[in-house]
Amino acid sequence: MANKTIIAFEQLKKKILSKEYSPIYFLHGEESYFIDELSDLLESTVLTPEQKGFNLNISYGKDISPLEIKMTCRRFPMGSQYQLIMVKEAQNIKNWDDMNDYFEKPNEHTILVICNRSKIDLRTKMAKTLAKFDMFAADQLRDYEITAWINDYIKSKNKSIDPKATEIIGQFVGTNLQKLKSEIDKMLQNIPKDVNMINIHHVEHNIGISKEYNIFELQNALGSKNYNKSIQITNYFLENIKPGDAIGYLYGLLNYFKKMYLCHDVKNKSPKEISMIIGVNEFFVKDYLLACRNYSKDDIEMILGYMKFYDLAMKGVDNASNSQGELFRELVVKIFKINDVKKLFRIN
Repeated sequence: MANKTIIAFEQLKKKILSKEYSPIYFLHGEESYFIDELSDLLESTVLTPEQKGFNLNISYGKDISPLEIKMTCRRFPMGSQYQLIMVKEAQNIKNWDDMNDYFEKPNEHTILVICNRSKIDLRTKMAKTLAKFDMFAADQLRDYEITAWINDYIKSKNKSIDPKATEIIGQFVGTNLQKLKSEIDKMLQNIPKDVNMINIHHVEHNIGISKEYNIFELQNALGSKNYNKSIQITNYFLENIKPGDAIGYLYGLLNYFKKMYLCHDVKNKSPKEISMIIGVNEFFVKDYLLACRNYSKDDIEMILGYMKFYDLAMKGVDNASNSQGELFRELVVKIFKINDVKKLFRIN
């Protein structure tokens, strides 16, 4: 099922590009990528470069009050059909109720764009009034929705990408869409224009992800119970570690084992159904099914418990001396010793 935020985002983009403007755009939520893309699109399409000198007003929430916004919005444009009023970082504004009379009856020659980087309470009078206009909730994507976003973004650039390369980008870069966009754009600028299919080689050379030593390969090594390869990759991580990397690696493994746990419940379904339920490309389903044979649900529950412990330890809870990297290596070794721990408990 397509993400509702992305659907609403694409629909609003289409309206703006068709010049079906609304007098008020209230863009709110925690995913700044969507807010920035829509506000930038409005800034680049509503006014011509010549009209912007008199009719574009950009302000920031900490520097302006609702009363000042209202007074600016009630002015009329000069030499243009519209004036464009943009309020960025609007989450810093208080007393929005002072704008309610304007929200009830906005100036038809003003396009007001409010960029609020936190979600507002939709039960308020203001929210109910703004719902008559273009109100967009910029929700963050979930981990399992990131690969689809990467594929769609690269498709929008008239390119395609190998599923394994998509997975590695998502695991390495994370869920921050602004960062993902930046890394992908950098990669696309550096590869030859006649290349239509992005592969791991392009990712390795342009995003700085090793083809052999990455979180995706570590997951595969753990899933297939390849101890030597797992330790080899882990040691490579620790030799090249930067602040915060170890926690990122832990979260990568956390997502992997959570998906594996889900896979246990649906492993008798078709690969297509499994891929939709656990949120991976169908190409990788066979790897998860193999991992399910190597780790029972009980195993995974114990491993998830380890991860919770090491997450806290990496954040300094009951840990006075071990580095985050050392703790991560300890976790990997413990995952392989899960059967020894279970035997110990049986003996006791």
